[in-house]
Amino acid sequence: MWAGGARAILHVDLDAFFASCEELRHPELAGLAVIVGGSHRLAPGEGGSLGRAVVSAASYPARAFGVHSAMPLLEARRRCPAAWILPVDIAHYADVSRGVFRVLGSVTPLVEPASLDEAYLDVTGSVRRFGPPEAIAADLRRAILAHCRLRASVGVATSKTVAKIASRRSKPDGLLVVAPGREADFLDPLPVTELPGIGPRTAETLQRLRIRTLGELGRRQPPGLAAALGPHAVQLAARARGIDPAPVTLPGVPRSISREETYGADRCDAEGLARRCRALAAEVAGRLRSRRLVARAVSLRLRFGDFETVGRRRTLASPTDADRVIGMVAQALLAEAWRPPRPVRLLGVGVEQLVAAAQLDLFAPADAVPSGLDRALDALRRRYGDQAIRRGVEDRGPQLDWNRDHLDPANGADG
Repeated sequence: MWAGGARAILHVDLDAFFASCEELRHPELAGLAVIVGGSHRLAPGEGGSLGRAVVSAASYPARAFGVHSAMPLLEARRRCPAAWILPVDIAHYADVSRGVFRVLGSVTPLVEPASLDEAYLDVTGSVRRFGPPEAIAADLRRAILAHCRLRASVGVATSKTVAKIASRRSKPDGLLVVAPGREADFLDPLPVTELPGIGPRTAETLQRLRIRTLGELGRRQPPGLAAALGPHAVQLAARARGIDPAPVTLPGVPRSISREETYGADRCDAEGLARRCRALAAEVAGRLRSRRLVARAVSLRLRFGDFETVGRRRTLASPTDADRVIGMVAQALLAEAWRPPRPVRLLGVGVEQLVAAAQLDLFAPADAVPSGLDRALDALRRRYGDQAIRRGVEDRGPQLDWNRDHLDPANGADG
């Protein structure tokens, strides 16, 4: 039973979300091996170029063959030749996700999106109305299944860290409750890699220190840890003991908005990359306008064929959300960072130092203000879809990434 007054945090994680969304659209694939990745649909045994695309998601039957996210599609197909390969459709997944988040919001206003398919909920204040946290979690799982036809795994604990670990260990389609005061019993035997934030490099460092479990990490004295892990060592040790006071926070103004794309074949055509640069800038600017934000800086990210990655950034004279300004600056950064014909594998455009559009300087240059054409294009895309219309020769590639603004009704997707 939940101790009275203890904080109650839920971590809700949808199971194999992208693959599950595709199974809902294609019921004939239910229960089969399904891999979501790339931009083409391929049936088992069907020929087709997979290029350098990677797995975005895999159903549990595909995972049984060792398929996992970020694996090259070529390797995934080698491991699981009977799998159906379906293209990524972020716009559809975002639409399904919004339905799930409406269900989550029915029990508490304190919902923090972590991605399209997972969220933290603080239900401490909901107990009086909806019952104990474990009952709320069970009811949410049933509601998500009933209203969205999706299965979710849920962890319940007194902190975000423990709730996330609990949901992960309850997969698939499970519910795991770590009652107040039982955090150490739950965490101590787990490997250090279970702690969110510990990546391969940190795990290697801990291995050298002969720290293999969260219990060993939590009991290690801070001075020795700090020498090996740096300033975050104390916080890591505390979280390994289940101590994590971080609150569930509502989405606010993001630090940045970006859009990037990886090419199936390296590109070295200057005009083509310039067009993609303008198209990516237009998408980023549209996202700014949908959230009523302006940017004070533009950034560019390039990864070359030899995997060297470089970045460039420029502060603007005046904040803007105009396609033309962001596109011009991005192109200038591209010219600064790249010398043709060096092959380009990845191109990304972003904006930083975001503030509310209401703060836009009344005396800003005219080209820093979005044109009537920008706003007209926004309205048409809201009504007819992102691919409905584009500027001149600025081709708009498929949208393969997700941003937290996909969950924001200000982007027009719910309207």
